[in-house]
Parts: sequence; C-alpha cells; structure tokens
Amino acid sequence: MRIGFEVILETDKNTVFNIFPSQQSSKNSLLTFAQDDTTAIATVLMGRIYYKNDLKTHFPEAFEQYLTSDAALVLAIFRDYGLQGLEKLEGEFSLVIFDPNKQKLIALRDPLGNYPLYWKSDGKILRVSTSLKLLAKENQVNQDFLGSFLMFSYAFVELATEQTAFKGIQRILPGNLIALDSQGNIEKIWSWNWLQQIQPIKNISLPEAGSKFTHLFRQGIIERSKQGKIASHLSGGMDSSSVVCLARDLLSSEKLTTLSLVYQIRSLVGETDYIQMVIDQGGMIDPHYVDGDAAGDFQWFDEPMLEHDEPYPGLFHLAMEKVLVDLASQLGVSTIFTGGGSELITEGNRYHLADLIRQGDLNQALQSARQWSQAQNQSLWSILYQLGIEPLLPLILREGIATTLRNGYGKWPKLGLFEIPPWVLPDFAKKYQLRDKAAATIEKSSQSPIEQSFNLLGLSASAGNWASWYLAAPLGIHISDPFLDRRLITFCLGLPRELREVPGVPKPLLQEAMKGILPEPIRTRKFKRNFNEVYWKGLAKNLPYLEDMVRRSSIDELGIFDKSQLIQVMRQHAIGIGDIRSGSKISSSLSLIAWFDQIEHWNNV
Repeated sequence: MRIGFEVILETDKNTVFNIFPSQQSSKNSLLTFAQDDTTAIATVLMGRIYYKNDLKTHFPEAFEQYLTSDAALVLAIFRDYGLQGLEKLEGEFSLVIFDPNKQKLIALRDPLGNYPLYWKSDGKILRVSTSLKLLAKENQVNQDFLGSFLMFSYAFVELATEQTAFKGIQRILPGNLIALDSQGNIEKIWSWNWLQQIQPIKNISLPEAGSKFTHLFRQGIIERSKQGKIASHLSGGMDSSSVVCLARDLLSSEKLTTLSLVYQIRSLVGETDYIQMVIDQGGMIDPHYVDGDAAGDFQWFDEPMLEHDEPYPGLFHLAMEKVLVDLASQLGVSTIFTGGGSELITEGNRYHLADLIRQGDLNQALQSARQWSQAQNQSLWSILYQLGIEPLLPLILREGIATTLRNGYGKWPKLGLFEIPPWVLPDFAKKYQLRDKAAATIEKSSQSPIEQSFNLLGLSASAGNWASWYLAAPLGIHISDPFLDRRLITFCLGLPRELREVPGVPKPLLQEAMKGILPEPIRTRKFKRNFNEVYWKGLAKNLPYLEDMVRRSSIDELGIFDKSQLIQVMRQHAIGIGDIRSGSKISSSLSLIAWFDQIEHWNNV
C-alpha cells in the first residue's frame, strides 16, 4: 500500500479515515491527522503547509493553542475562521476535512497539485482518496481519458481534467476547494485563478527584479527546509545549481546533501565539470554521485513495473528518477529539492510574435523575429512561422491538407504535434474524437493574448509530481520544486516580458538574480547538453523487452493500437529514424501499455 489516505462518508454513520503511512517512520511525516474532541471536526493532510508566520498574522486565534502538525493547523483555521481561512493556505498538499455540522467532506489541493485527490460516490457512500487504485477496483477503464492522454502534445504529469483513467471516478483539480456529501453532490466553493493572482508589475528594472526574485526564492527555500534532512538534485545546469547554492548558504546548522547523476557518455560527460564547480565553491555541502549510464531510459524490466494510478508520458525516465530517490532514502533525507519549473517563470515563451501579428504590427513582429533568428543562428522564416504564424492557424492549416485527407492521421517518421499516430486504430480515433481533442488544445492555447495562454498552459501542464507521488512518498520523502512557489510564479509572470526574454541570453532574470551566487561559467552558460543520447541508447538497448511487452500485453481488449505497426516504428526509431518529438508519441503509447498491464494485477494484491 502506498502512503496516502482514504476518507469514507456514509449517511448517518461514522466517517472513517483510513490512513496509510510510509514505509519509514519519521517525526516529519508527510501524512498527518487531527480531530477536535469538542466539535468532532477532523482533518487529514498529505504534504506540507508553508508560510505559517503569515498565517499566524491572518488567523491569530488558530495559533492560541499548541499545534502538533500541519493537519492540526488546518483544523484550527477551519474551526475558527471557516472556509475563508482555507483560501489562505500555501504549500504542497492535498487535504480533506470532515464537517459534522453539514455532514460533508471539504477537499482542497494546492494550485500546483503536488499530491493527488480523487472521489467517487454510488449515491450512498462517498469515498475521497489520494489513491486512484483504492477507488478503482470495480470501475472500468475510461477510454475517453486515454484518448486525451495520447493526444496531449506537451510534457505533463496530470491532465487538466476532472476525468480520470477510470469511469465513475473524478479528479479534484489543483487549486480547487470543494464540498461533497455522501450522495455525491458537489459544491465548488472556490478555485485558484492564476490570471487574478498575476498582476502586471510596471516601472521595474532588471536589477530590481533580480533582487526581488532572489529574496522570494530564498524565502521559498527557507519554508521548504524546516523538516528533517534536506537534499538537492545537482545536474550542473543553472536551475539546479541555483537551488543548491542558495540552500547551501541558508542551511546553517547542517550540510546540504547533493544528488548528482554523472555520465561517461560523450554528450554528457562534460556536465560533471559544472557539478564540480558548485562543489568547489565550498560551504556546507555533502556531495553524492550516481552512475547515470546505469540508469538509462526505458529501463523498466529489472523488477516488476512500479504501480501507478494513471499512464505517465515521462515513464521512460523512471530509472533516472528512481536511483536518485533511492539514494536519498539511504541517506535519511526528508526533502529533495529540484530545479523544475524554472523555464516557465524565468524566461519568456516568445509567442508575443503571434500577438503582434494578430494586432497587425507586422514591422515589430518582423524586427523581433530577426533578433531571435540572429541570436539563435536560425532562419528568419523558421522563427517567424513557428512563433508568429503557426499559433494563429486552425488545426487544418497547421498539419496540412494531406493530414486532413487522412482524417487527422500523421505519417511516420514526421509526426506533427497534433496528428494522430498511425498505429492508433481508426475505430478508436473516431469513437473518442481524437481529432477534436487536438483541436481543443489548439483553441485553448490560441486565445488572445497567445503569450499569456501559453503561460497558463505551462502552469496547467506543471501540475503534479509523479516522482514525489510514486517514488519518494512511499519512503517518507517529499520532493519540492522551489521555482514553483506560487509567490515566485505570480511575481515572475507579472514582470514585463522584456525582463524575462532577451535574444541570445538564456533566462536573463535568473542570470541577474544569481550574480555573485552561482559560479560564472554556470550563470552565463549559453547551452546545456540534452539527454537525447540517453534516450536513444536506452531505447535501442531495451527494444527487445519493449517489443515483448507490446506483444504480450492484453491491451488489445481496448482496441487502441495496431501492435505490429507500433513495433515497426519502434524498430525504426531505435536506429534514429524520426525525431524526438515524433518519438514522444511512441513513448506515450508504450507508457500507456505499461500502465494497463500493471493495473491488471491490482485486484490480486
């Protein structure tokens, strides 16, 4: 059983809180429970609440008693201040409160959905849980959801939909505060709105913005450093190095543990030098290294597939994520920091070009595209089309007439972002309207201003933390992304675009903020090496196992894939045919098959 909880509410019966602790006991538990003896209000919380000093200012009465846990804090705030108090909570959590007066469950997730929450009701009994598995034993697979999974073209952990991978079970979306009763009636009380929270900041210089960024970033790291032993992933890139350098200087009482994958393969061997630059700065660091070459992509077959509730497109990175978490567990770590989320908040997406064209300001769009083409040594047309023209086009024009004549199907080895992979069966594509799902994503990202729409899409796609849910939490470890602190997000995305987007300067805001903190060769790096070689080597090495997995899978019963065609393109891709973007559709298909095969064993456990 994974760490988590289930709350069962039945009319005129006692509410049951089933709590499943981690495999490792810890005084800094990720899972806490509290109940008020007088009012019978009860709270269960997974994760952590931050900025408690600010909460004390807002809700002084709640702090008049000794609070033993984050769940006790939430209970006190709700008891004394009601639902309005819950809107002020900041952290990385999901929680459920039982309100005996109304015979309802109150559920809330943080805006980035760091821990999941699901519910189902049969009209008599309501169940709310962090585990889809607990709720899904008698529910059928939701093939419409699987179609959405296959057609979402960007990196993500959790789809932004209340649907789940099982019929009859609903997801509580990140940032949503809802009330539910045993009959399954749902009341949406409040939801986090990024547009309302992100306010434009005017008349601010880059040095001023950098100083404010550093202050907020430090505060976010401090809030996340208060429970147990802290480790931080260190890859040698600017993002992870920024977290390490700040955390190292803020942890005055003990050393910061760093976790690094080191490689001997040609494309990544040089990254070790950048890792060492951070270590050589000195300070309170305890460095640890893992052989990255031994943790290749698609390495799923040394042990049974890890249980997970829904298909995950990043599953091919499983071994890389697992070895770092396992090392942290051996070292007694309570929290792992990562550099995730930096791209979203510290650099622009450049889709202002499309906004300029839509507004009719063609000269300005052309001038900006020329600056970017020169800075990146790309043709002017490639920049102008990709960032200015294509985002304005409807689906039929993006993918071309030939794709339309094929009913939305792409042609391997060059698959468009929104084309249906040729190994997906036509009956499935038609029944579950895969082409319409692609069009819906385009429509959402094309709303004016397009630059803002892509920022919102990025925030939505950033929800969830798969490694934290399935790798770290069962070991009593919390994975945190300080770059995705909501105070930092709202500040950065409120800044003038020019402070986050400078042709030829990667992440100019972060570069400014990290002056005098990062080693200069890291702070001013133009490029960081990619993991393409790890991907290709992993696919080629594990191809026989992957083919066998596809052949043996009982996913045929869902009528989704033409297995022979999928295996054919896998073989071609393993020898370098098709780019990484096209290959991502193969990876998603394989992760869906791996997920389906492992859920068949749930009922036997």
